[in-house]
Amino acid sequence: MNQRAKTELRSSWEEYFGTETKVEQTQNGTAINDTTNSNNYYVFYCLFEECKEIGAIYIKRTNSICTLLENSKFNNCSYTSDDGGGSVLYHCYYHGQFVQKRTCYFKSIASNNFMAFRQWTNPEPSYKNYAIDVSVCNCGESESKGSFTFLIIYGDIIISNINSTNNKCKQFSSISSHLNGRSFSCNFSTFRGNNQTETYSLFFEINAGSPRSIQTISYCNVIGNKCGTDNNQVLFVSTYTTNVDHCIFLNNTAKYMFHNDVKNYKLTISDSYVDSQSVTSTGGSVTFTNLTNNYDFYNFYNFYTENCFAARKSKFSGGTKALYKPLFLNRRR
Repeated sequence: MNQRAKTELRSSWEEYFGTETKVEQTQNGTAINDTTNSNNYYVFYCLFEECKEIGAIYIKRTNSICTLLENSKFNNCSYTSDDGGGSVLYHCYYHGQFVQKRTCYFKSIASNNFMAFRQWTNPEPSYKNYAIDVSVCNCGESESKGSFTFLIIYGDIIISNINSTNNKCKQFSSISSHLNGRSFSCNFSTFRGNNQTETYSLFFEINAGSPRSIQTISYCNVIGNKCGTDNNQVLFVSTYTTNVDHCIFLNNTAKYMFHNDVKNYKLTISDSYVDSQSVTSTGGSVTFTNLTNNYDFYNFYNFYTENCFAARKSKFSGGTKALYKPLFLNRRR
């Protein structure tokens, strides 16, 4: 890709984080590990390959931080400790904001939870927590090991153009999000061929302290995902008020297809193709309206594995390394 094309694809730091001070410098090829400093980060046009032990990006902070991660790829990264994040662990609960855009995760694993990434920001809705144009493919080691392919938790959540395909872990293999204090939407996404043995595959959760929030899932393909069938496993689970529209549910395997986990609240599925309407008998209600009798897969432009990792450069041998310099870090003055 030429420099002009790269410039056109890059987002504006100011678009997301306004006048937050930053300065750019080139990283020396190692993964990012930050638990103490006061940096803001802008990471773009990087390939992180075979980053071990703490994955490629490990940021766990209690002070103020803004991070923009875009146009970057993570290949065969892993995390070996308990708090997870095979490629990216972003745990900035107190004052953090995080945006990732046009990123790819391939064959990422964690020893316990969050095979590809976890992004956890401040709970307040004024703090950004975005995942846009993100591809997560072939992550996780086994259908019976670990939990969460990825988790997006708290803040102002925006999820759009997600490609979650052929991932595997014990539970939450397709997607998991946890909302606090504001309505949110997940749209134009594909969840396909994800395999697990327990509980839920797609899980959209609202904090118990925010019962008036509404979740909306629109224009998504949910196809060929497999849960176990021996212990009340459910494909799609939400809490409180959740609306699903213009989606395709096809060839999925689970004991039940749909469940709302909170009594007296409703999961509504409308204007969608649903090949199985099996629901649990506990929790809230599940309602189907204006379902269609045929389907046409939604084709989205977001990344797929063959596009994410077609270009390969020479790699560093062993250790914790990152490819495709420059890796730009934006820091406060």
